[in-house]
Amino acid sequence: MRRRKFLKYCTGVLSSLYALLLAVPALGFLFSTLKRGQQKKEAYKLAKLNELEPDVPQRFTIIDQRVDAWTKYPSGPIGSVWISKSKNETVTAFSSTCPHLGCVVDYVPGEKEYFCPCHAATFQADGDMVSGPQPRGMDQLKTSIKNIRGEKWVVVEFQKFETGIAEKVPIN
Repeated sequence: MRRRKFLKYCTGVLSSLYALLLAVPALGFLFSTLKRGQQKKEAYKLAKLNELEPDVPQRFTIIDQRVDAWTKYPSGPIGSVWISKSKNETVTAFSSTCPHLGCVVDYVPGEKEYFCPCHAATFQADGDMVSGPQPRGMDQLKTSIKNIRGEKWVVVEFQKFETGIAEKVPIN
């Protein structure tokens, strides 16, 4: 092999390696945004079981760090849930987001109903529809009770769902 041909070959190999070395992190950065913007179900330890009053829903704010495709935000509220404990200590949790248009649902203790002030939607204490334009009942979330250092804690898997449709479809 002649000297000139050898140098041309070495230059091609080295420039290809250099381009590959630059392309791998760049592609990793671009493709990581696809994964970062997705919402994931996370379990949040929200309340001690013995501090919840039976049949009286309490609202708890979910605090976490938000991350979208490019930006990492400081910790702050990302949503809220209504937690209710029955007399036999079973726990239910509902998203406080109205399934109609995403307004925040409140609880009216005197009527034992949930109420959305945006379009006068009402829900029973078990989350079923009573009246209003909402396409479905309140979105129930998975709950569990975990024993942490001798105390029973209510843990809720928080996630958001599509609004305005009859099916309960998680937002990814």
